[in-house]
Amino acid sequence: MDRRFRAGRPRQVLLVGELPASERLELTERGAVITDALDTHAAFELLASTDFDVVVVDPFATGNGLDFVTAVKEGDDAHLHTVATLYGSRGSTPFLRGARLPNEEALAAGRVRHRTTPFVVLPADGGDQYAIVVVPPEATFLKSRRLLPLATAVLTVDAATLLGTSGAMA
Repeated sequence: MDRRFRAGRPRQVLLVGELPASERLELTERGAVITDALDTHAAFELLASTDFDVVVVDPFATGNGLDFVTAVKEGDDAHLHTVATLYGSRGSTPFLRGARLPNEEALAAGRVRHRTTPFVVLPADGGDQYAIVVVPPEATFLKSRRLLPLATAVLTVDAATLLGTSGAMA
């Protein structure tokens, strides 16, 4: 578990899109501080300027949550191809999939600042399994709500533990 969290500091959570009301309530009752990004463009800006302990992503967030995770977490310069594919290149239409092209500086700053921040991706089908993405593909995990409730994962996931040799959840 993150020693800052153990010390009683509230867990800072960026929510991109929507979260079921019951899970949101459980997170806040257990002390999480949730910052809402209603779309991926706002999320890019928040990642550039704010430290978060974990990012929870709705795959159906405006601007496409899965593409957002890919753009932030892809290695090296591969994200530039993803951004160009998703949003168009400079000089082309700035809108694709209903989202604005992310500010290049914000994207770069967010990628550096949150290189190892865990991203919890909600199930696209409303099912039981969700993903935790730290540094893909080596540190990407599929978890079951039955075995590890989503709120528990969000409140305890620790990148250092996940990147360690044990691969265990905090």
